[in-house]
Amino acid sequence: MKKILFIHQGPHQVHGVFAETITENWYRYGDNHSEILKNLIKSLFDSSRYDIIFVEGGLGLPHAVLKKIKDHKTRIILLNADTLLFDLPKMNPPKKMLVKFLLSYVDGFIAISPLNKKIASTIYPDKPISFVYPYGSNNSFQINCDLNSNNLLFIGNEESCKRFDLLVDAVEILNENGNKFNLYLVGSCADSITADFPWLHKDGFQKNLDKYFKNCSLYVHPADFDSCPVTVFETMSSGMIPIITKNVGEADILIDNGLEYLVLKDNNPKTIADKILEIHSRDDKWKADISIKCKEISSKYNAETQSREFKNAFQKLLNQL
Repeated sequence: MKKILFIHQGPHQVHGVFAETITENWYRYGDNHSEILKNLIKSLFDSSRYDIIFVEGGLGLPHAVLKKIKDHKTRIILLNADTLLFDLPKMNPPKKMLVKFLLSYVDGFIAISPLNKKIASTIYPDKPISFVYPYGSNNSFQINCDLNSNNLLFIGNEESCKRFDLLVDAVEILNENGNKFNLYLVGSCADSITADFPWLHKDGFQKNLDKYFKNCSLYVHPADFDSCPVTVFETMSSGMIPIITKNVGEADILIDNGLEYLVLKDNNPKTIADKILEIHSRDDKWKADISIKCKEISSKYNAETQSREFKNAFQKLLNQL
């Protein structure tokens, strides 16, 4: 029986559910640099040993690497759910050198989408890499969104690669051409936008999203890169129609389900604006059919199915180490 430690940042609710399928041993490394450093120093005096360390995100790697240095038999599996490997080529030389050093101790990866797996495989072609999709943890299947609404939604933090700024530009183009769309920015993304328009609602963090799921028709996620944001699954649960780029983790799911026209070729504001208008202008029956399909797709990715998928992916990875 392998002794497994889950090193986590919080954790993300979905990641925590995944980790529960493999171990009861959890260690929180912190969510800011001072806390991470303090816990790292404390871990110098920790003599506990583990066969496998499962790490949530790149910031947990120093703790895992330190344990592996103490016991070279320890294996490290990184949950590749953040932008670490996407950002790696653009890092400044000292940071890149440090991150590559830490990553050299990683024995295998579990990515949360084929998109993330492809990036990891490109950088580390000789290391075993599995993938498992996450799922929406704040679903609202009881809601049927207003498909004729002019309200658009984006949910996310202020990471620049999510490119919600381009969505603001796209809606500005639409409304300058006589349309009357409203855009709701929910999450810390709202803090990064300085522009002010009557149609732009910078609502910030919200505990309950039901009013957005009910009153918005389209969820637009025009990221340069986003591993697999659970907000796509969650908004689809209410029947909202997603518009995402090919660099969002769910793009493969939409394409595989015949919804490739919801995947943007690029995230130029004009491209985004044209797609919003195209989908919003479709007839009621078409939108209702797509809405139902979105609900069905979202329902397939749930805690039960994806926990089972994760456990299988984890075991498959262990067999390759």
